[in-house]
Amino acid sequence: MKSVCYIIVLGAFFLLQTTLSNFIWIFGIKPDLPLVFALCIAVVNGEKAGAAIGLLNGFLEDIFFGRFIGPNTIAKTVAAYLIGYSCHNLYKGRVITMALTFMGTFIFNLFFVIIAYLTGELVYPWHQFFSITIPSSLLNMFISPLVYRVVIKMVRFLDYYFDIKY
Repeated sequence: MKSVCYIIVLGAFFLLQTTLSNFIWIFGIKPDLPLVFALCIAVVNGEKAGAAIGLLNGFLEDIFFGRFIGPNTIAKTVAAYLIGYSCHNLYKGRVITMALTFMGTFIFNLFFVIIAYLTGELVYPWHQFFSITIPSSLLNMFISPLVYRVVIKMVRFLDYYFDIKY
């Protein structure tokens, strides 16, 4: 039941990403809400859940917006897995989540630029990397406390109502 709820919320964030976030442009960068959701799931539930949400998120973006399947899928899965794996023994609060979201977005952009360069999609990868990575990482970092709060409320709700043993 938890996975179904995660998929529904991911779908809602994906719809918000594709519709309403087109009006939120800051210096040509818009927030990546599904990536932030996958990173927050990875922080709260671990690397396997984060990688699964990152895989589904990247696959949806590749299907709807990519030229071929792979770059977003691989990059988002790796970023969510690495963030989930790196925060096992950390106190999970808003500040740590903001820092981990910054690092996760940086990792995602790094892998995405490498994959796009290797497949011939980018000609000047470092220009793309530096002009997009830092602003998008900062924007996702500032949005992450809101998404983290949604994830925490959802996890507590699901744990309370679906993990009760009668």
